[in-house]
Amino acid sequence: MTSQTAGVNVHSFTDIDDSSLSTYVATLEIFDAVPQLQELKALARARVRPGDAILDVGCGYGIESLQLAPLTQPGGNLIGIDKSSAFVDLARKRAADVTLPVDFRVGNAEALAFDDDTFDLSRVERVLVYLADPKQALSEMRRVTKPGGTIETIEPDFGTDIINVPDRKLARRIRDYECDVNVPQGLLMRDMPWILEDLGFNDIEINTRILVFPEQLAVDYFIQMGANAQRAGVISKDEEEAWAAAVNALKADGRLFATIGYYLFTAKA
Repeated sequence: MTSQTAGVNVHSFTDIDDSSLSTYVATLEIFDAVPQLQELKALARARVRPGDAILDVGCGYGIESLQLAPLTQPGGNLIGIDKSSAFVDLARKRAADVTLPVDFRVGNAEALAFDDDTFDLSRVERVLVYLADPKQALSEMRRVTKPGGTIETIEPDFGTDIINVPDRKLARRIRDYECDVNVPQGLLMRDMPWILEDLGFNDIEINTRILVFPEQLAVDYFIQMGANAQRAGVISKDEEEAWAAAVNALKADGRLFATIGYYLFTAKA
């Protein structure tokens, strides 16, 4: 049986309009429900105040935007932008079912179409690691955030993902390819404190969680990771098949364990 999330390649998040929208929505819904990610989101949401004007950069189909918008009331509003017109269209449809001060637009994270000092809070989640120039995006977020306003980023470190496949050498080759090549900015979090500092942010705070993959999502993600490495010539077809068999065997035995580290950075503009 094929799961809803089978075949998800994280590299495709660089250009969702060229991908299967329903597959990615299903994946994001499952991953968003991971308890440890929700803990980070709760910490971030706690900073929202009534009357805030919020910018959600890379809002996708509004999964977090629609949670944040009510917190701005009374008197606030939220604008979500995304590169993907398909995601923006879906976000607008979802917002049409509720009465909220929210506006979704197609936009470029690295060239925000807003005046300086427009927002009280600017946020970005699971976006910076897929950008060609994440520092430029953060610079733009600082520009459009009011002095003393807040920016928030929630992003993974792809060098921290683990799975308990016994062949550690094979696992390292596959994981290194995923982190260093398939994801544009797989290790971005390791430089984030100094990027924010260099851009003039202050009061930088860091919260972290280790996210435990839901079982089927782990199967789909790590098997796809092996397929990515095989297509790139990093591993052989036999090694890819052995990798997939090992992942499936762990699932069948009820012994599959996979995690990844996530980081919430908050700072003042």
